[in-house]
Amino acid sequence: MASEPPTLRDRRSQLTREEVLAAARRLFAERGYARTSVRDIAREAKVSPQTVYDSVGSKSELVARLNDLIDTEAGIPALAASVAASDDPAYVATTSARVTRAIVAQCGDILRTLAAGASGEPDLVRVLEEGHRRHVAGARHVVERLHRLRALPRRTNLDRAAESLAAVSDFRIALVLHDQYGWPLDRVEGWIASESRRRLLGG
Repeated sequence: MASEPPTLRDRRSQLTREEVLAAARRLFAERGYARTSVRDIAREAKVSPQTVYDSVGSKSELVARLNDLIDTEAGIPALAASVAASDDPAYVATTSARVTRAIVAQCGDILRTLAAGASGEPDLVRVLEEGHRRHVAGARHVVERLHRLRALPRRTNLDRAAESLAAVSDFRIALVLHDQYGWPLDRVEGWIASESRRRLLGG
């Protein structure tokens, strides 16, 4: 049975949530998490503070949604689905490089906010921990697909392979290469892809 189409009220509520999240994202990037209040976010989104609480929640709940925002804007679900659909080991092995490139390109402001503020903010630490959990799960998904394709070298330890892939494709490494060494994203992606192939496929 087909689901009911969203009502006008539902669409307005979703639009309000998106506007509040976009406002929070801008202010977190510009001012930092600690220096941004719910009142600031409400003013930026042109809504009342109560609307922020009603539509999304507290500031900690707002920032907790950033991982979902990253996944959506970087197209992570489609990239993950492409792993399951591909029989090409080289394509599968380099998926994490494409994922990392996408999140840095589309959500670099969020990543920098999280990395810069996490040391003094438990809310940001929790967001980073959840993002890391998703990242490692994605690497494990890649390794398991390669295992099913019988593309991994004999006696490969799947846990260690997933850990190595997650390490080499960690967004923090990509940010260092991009921000501190001045590498363009094409070069960052290429380096991660090359390292991923070498570590997973042996070449």
